[in-house]
Amino acid sequence: MELFKIKAYNTTNYSSYFYQIFIIVILSYLFLGVGLHGDDYHAIMRMNDFGLWEFLNPDPNKQMDMQVLGLPNFYTIWWAYPVLGYEFQWLYDVIKIIVHAISIYLIYTFAKDYFSPDRALLFSLIFVLYPLHDAANYWYMALYYITIPAIILFAHSLIRKNRIKTGLLLLFLGTAWQYGSPPYVFGMAMVFIFENKIKKALIFSIPGFVYIFFYFWVKYSYSDVERRIDPDLDTVGFIKNFTLQFMSFIESAIGPSYWLKIYYSISSISFISIIIVLIITTYLFKVSKLSLVTKINKSLLFGLISIVLLSFAMFSLTGLYVHSAFNLGNRSTIYGSLLIAFLLAAFLPAKKKYFVLLLLIFIAPVFGLSDYWKSWNTHQKIIIENIQENQALKATEENSTIIVTGNLYSNLGPFSHIEFFSMPWNLNAIFKNHAKSRKFAPLTPNISYENDLLVDDKFGNIYSLKNKIYVYDSIKNSVKEINKSNIDDLIQQQPKVVRHWTQLLKDTWIQKFIVLLSPRLNYLFK
Repeated sequence: MELFKIKAYNTTNYSSYFYQIFIIVILSYLFLGVGLHGDDYHAIMRMNDFGLWEFLNPDPNKQMDMQVLGLPNFYTIWWAYPVLGYEFQWLYDVIKIIVHAISIYLIYTFAKDYFSPDRALLFSLIFVLYPLHDAANYWYMALYYITIPAIILFAHSLIRKNRIKTGLLLLFLGTAWQYGSPPYVFGMAMVFIFENKIKKALIFSIPGFVYIFFYFWVKYSYSDVERRIDPDLDTVGFIKNFTLQFMSFIESAIGPSYWLKIYYSISSISFISIIIVLIITTYLFKVSKLSLVTKINKSLLFGLISIVLLSFAMFSLTGLYVHSAFNLGNRSTIYGSLLIAFLLAAFLPAKKKYFVLLLLIFIAPVFGLSDYWKSWNTHQKIIIENIQENQALKATEENSTIIVTGNLYSNLGPFSHIEFFSMPWNLNAIFKNHAKSRKFAPLTPNISYENDLLVDDKFGNIYSLKNKIYVYDSIKNSVKEINKSNIDDLIQQQPKVVRHWTQLLKDTWIQKFIVLLSPRLNYLFK
């Protein structure tokens, strides 16, 4: 079996099984202890009372929303929410390990059509574990950002080798996996078009067109499900969105955000991880010899560029996402990471010093981010345990409002990174059974107070303050009743949330330009 062979120094060939086991051990180290994040808590709450029939027959008009657009992902990944709940978080991590191991193999198999085995492995590992999209790796709900390209690229390899039936079957599966698949399908079809293989390009495009038809059928059949396409979008708005997509990706991928992300990721690394990184780097420096690249495959390059541009177009239709190296939204950078992985695997010089430099720049942030997510998961568990045991929360009146401060995000250096209490729905999931009150308002920078109402400018939520008001300080684990007259002061006392370095340039042309392209982003500068 050829999997994961690397050309060794002095022509000594190590067993492929060694590298398979080695990669699985590393993945286990990276993912065990990462736990749950973001919307995972909300999904567990919503599916807590699911029976087998409800799971097998999700109702898009009630509890499943967008999941009807990704049933393969729902049945293969989401089953863990009602089955495992909060109690068996290590099993979520085991699933992450399995998903990543399979994805690395599938992408490696695809990449061998264009690279030597060592560079194919390099391409696969860089793409799957690239630090730019850590949310896609460590956030359980976002695993489909890894599985979709893995399945579609593998299907592309099968169809290239004339294994049409098997490839098309997998391609339908990968396309239906979740709504983020069309850029990959049509982008990889462009590879066949570039090679003048029109028949294969048409075959490869079929699942994409079928899925788009299915998407719009769901959109018009279930009005509560479809929230991805802006109904008020016009041509000018689309062009503005596309421009913002392009510029924000360039900035996050090679601009200040990326290098800040790398710096603060490395600064989060633990001592044990430092030792592991040094051992891996030293070992690979001694035994591996990167092969020479004699020719760059232009058709694949053309296809990967197409994927990136199509992803910009897809996100431009909604206007809800911009590229960022920070926060859970960085999963959207996965499309461009495929192109970056190709460029690094194709153009990296064969000299060992360059290979080792890439390893240090790539591996150290990966391990640092793993340690960071593990540390934040431990912190989350402590906060949740505090909430569960806080007797003052249990004594609050049912019609009261609880304003929650602190722990809106984790902090990666000065930047807010992993969303926690900033998500109103997440707040409800965590507090639901541990306080008499049923109204919980996170005191985010997007909150304003007017006419006895707290108004969330970002999510559009409105909280009435006509009854008793309590403030839960999640840092001090304390509950305090306050008057309406104290609300404005409370808002002013909250620390500034920095999600992007451009927020530090308030009242400059940069703010004006960003808001011109996307007025909704004005909330970042308040």
